[in-house]
Amino acid sequence: MNDTLEIISEAVEVSKSYSSRLGFQTGSTKKGLVQAVDRASLYIAAGESVGLVGESGCGKSTLGRLLLRLETPTDGDILFQGEDITRIKGRRLRRKRRQMQMIFQDPASSLNPRFTVENTLTEAITAHKKNLRGRALKAHIAALLNMVGLPVSSLDRNPHQFSGGEKQRIAIARSLAVEPKFIIADEPVTALDLASQEQILSLLESVQRELKVAFLFIVHDMKTVRRMCNRTAVMYLGRIVECAPTDLLFKTPKHPYTNALMLSQLSKNPDLRENLHLLPGEPPSPLDPPTGCHFHPRCPYTDMRCKTLVPQPRPVGENHWVRCHYDFEGNQKSAPKGIDAPDLVPEKKPPKRSKLKKK
Repeated sequence: MNDTLEIISEAVEVSKSYSSRLGFQTGSTKKGLVQAVDRASLYIAAGESVGLVGESGCGKSTLGRLLLRLETPTDGDILFQGEDITRIKGRRLRRKRRQMQMIFQDPASSLNPRFTVENTLTEAITAHKKNLRGRALKAHIAALLNMVGLPVSSLDRNPHQFSGGEKQRIAIARSLAVEPKFIIADEPVTALDLASQEQILSLLESVQRELKVAFLFIVHDMKTVRRMCNRTAVMYLGRIVECAPTDLLFKTPKHPYTNALMLSQLSKNPDLRENLHLLPGEPPSPLDPPTGCHFHPRCPYTDMRCKTLVPQPRPVGENHWVRCHYDFEGNQKSAPKGIDAPDLVPEKKPPKRSKLKKK
């Protein structure tokens, strides 16, 4: 991490697990642990747009919720503007919430169906700006609608009276209502048609450019990442396996999973679709993740080290790091230069977080 950057939000070795009954998959009623996020580290700098990509169920949304403290991590630390917010509660957390907001994946379910647009925006504003009332409040709401391209006549309408793209605009206006410094956009265009997608992405570009808001984009579409993000992190089964500047990641992916993601994207040219590369098998269950590298059951380069040792993050270039035991040149793998192969030892479980409260 560059020490000269102003870091808005940061996850440091964050893990999150949930208790779950094993159920029908195993025929057991015993409880197991679902490791949704496993020792993930990620930072977002002021005014920066970072992408977080990976298959469904890999833990992207959970990590986003951890960064906003909508969830409390099982282990690790969450920092906001350099302050540890991992265990804060009540008024202290509420004050921080004013500066960080979220655009949820499904605007239809995140908007109260009984609230008009005016009610929705008023609730968001007065929750953090109690002194803003009367004409000043109405002027602020009108400015928000103008920013997201909705007419003032929308104020008296309910969510069911809007299209999918318009609902997303309302959700964006709500996230901007308290003038945050950091916004997480969780699949902001997935449920929209192509025309609406283009409009929403253009809107978010203008918001980022004019207000200097830092964004974390949680998406599946690599084209959206390439358009919107300065840096991109790749996640697989709870672990961030690679992170780099977006252009560099597309040109020289260093992790086999990242490379597979790039090759799996459909091309507009039908002649190139024959080269579409699909990963074999399905992602492993988080109830029973593989030992060693989580990707090894689907990786074409797997060996005993991959099955036994957990790869640790290591730099492979400027602001570029990867979580893999090997370097790759084309289809040839090699041990990283200057690093001796460690003895093969069983994977150790991460230590539980201390129950002692931080001062």
